[in-house]
Amino acid sequence: MIQSPRAVIDIGSNAIRLVVYGGPPRAPMPIYNEKARISLGDSVSKTGGISAEILEQALAALVRFKTLTEAMKVGELRVVATEATRRARNGGEFLLRAAKAGVPIDLISGEEEARASALGVVCDMPWATGYVADQGGGSLELAKIEAGEPRQMVSMPYGTIPLTNDGDCNAKSLARDIEEQLEDSADFRIERGLPLHLVGGAWRTLAQLHMHVTDYPLTILSNYTMPPDAAAGLSAIVSDRSAMEQSGVVSGARVPFMPAAFATMEALIRLFRPSEVIVSVYGLREGLLFDRLSGDARLEDPLLAAARHEGARLSRFAYHGDGIANWIAPIFEDDPAPLQRLRDTVCLLADSVWNSHPEYRAEHAAELALEGNWPGVTAADRAIMASALYAAYGGKKARPPLLSLLAPNEQLDRATLWGLAVRLAQRLDGGTGIGLEGVTLHKSANGISLEYTPELRHLDSTTVRRRLKHLNEAFSAPTSRSE
Repeated sequence: MIQSPRAVIDIGSNAIRLVVYGGPPRAPMPIYNEKARISLGDSVSKTGGISAEILEQALAALVRFKTLTEAMKVGELRVVATEATRRARNGGEFLLRAAKAGVPIDLISGEEEARASALGVVCDMPWATGYVADQGGGSLELAKIEAGEPRQMVSMPYGTIPLTNDGDCNAKSLARDIEEQLEDSADFRIERGLPLHLVGGAWRTLAQLHMHVTDYPLTILSNYTMPPDAAAGLSAIVSDRSAMEQSGVVSGARVPFMPAAFATMEALIRLFRPSEVIVSVYGLREGLLFDRLSGDARLEDPLLAAARHEGARLSRFAYHGDGIANWIAPIFEDDPAPLQRLRDTVCLLADSVWNSHPEYRAEHAAELALEGNWPGVTAADRAIMASALYAAYGGKKARPPLLSLLAPNEQLDRATLWGLAVRLAQRLDGGTGIGLEGVTLHKSANGISLEYTPELRHLDSTTVRRRLKHLNEAFSAPTSRSE
């Protein structure tokens, strides 16, 4: 059954954005993303209301976006407005005119915004713990994640626009102001030493700057982790407008707001003293989608859901990625749970790059793992999956050296074994899956062996035995294969 696209129009302080999502319900994949740079927040900050010109621009953008979603046959559309519309003295007029134009808007509270942002983090990483901070143009939302649920939601007027306009970019004083507001909240209690998850475009740009100054080898922001002292390494470039512009990662429209975003991040680090700072590319929009899922759907692993969807979409024959995962599992029983989910993901993607040229399939398979839009993974996870898929597609060279910069060689070597087992499975029955129930993979003191039922004995071949030999050799002497 084909899932209809879902979409969210987010009316923020700095822009109005439409994101259309495809993919399975548990792993929404952006398939269209458009932003209208309309600063409601700046107008509200200067005049207290949305100017006539900005209001007309906003309505035009909303009607355009609604038209696009209709053409894309979006099945579920959510339109939400946040801080700028909440504070605007003519926010009600804006909502009324949008409704008359056929685009009804849900004006959510600051607490609802904080909850949705925290659910966005949970949507991506179900096991996430600690605090979520979402800074937009108009406000700062905080929440604590406990057992997959947002708690202690609070919203404060510390967005990048008012902080920039007020010139209040001192981290120490900002930390004090935030702490005072939190103390006034009866429900919010700070527990230090937990992870701090950052949501918001300005903070994602700070993470890109951190990658830039540390020469990080992979420029994918999803779940990028910075140490608690990251601010020290960023202060020089954030205080130098020219350096930010020359970095190539900060847009001209974003540059003026970076000192405020940096000061807020530094203030929160001072206040929460986190164990680590994790940047999330998921946030309010994904949280709104996640909130509509059933309880059972929420329990799905988003990575496995995404890989199963893509594997089925790209495979040659009747899809059997789960069958491969079950077939090779007995020889990898000692894999811990975090590696097991990566191994299963590799199996689900085992037939995903068959249409690439044979000379480049291994490289493309590794790129699929490294660069794919996968939820619920770290950079190390991507490298481990890439090592496995590179071996599964018969990489003739040593595995890409980039992988060893992202994950321990011991885990990359283990992943290579997965890939060789997958490669054997694909050769056994031509990638059709017909041999996975009648041929058993065994592991004993004598090595890895195949046991055929009489009906499928004819699947044995010289090529199958050769791939079995390669797997046994790798098991007996696993060594790092990076250049």
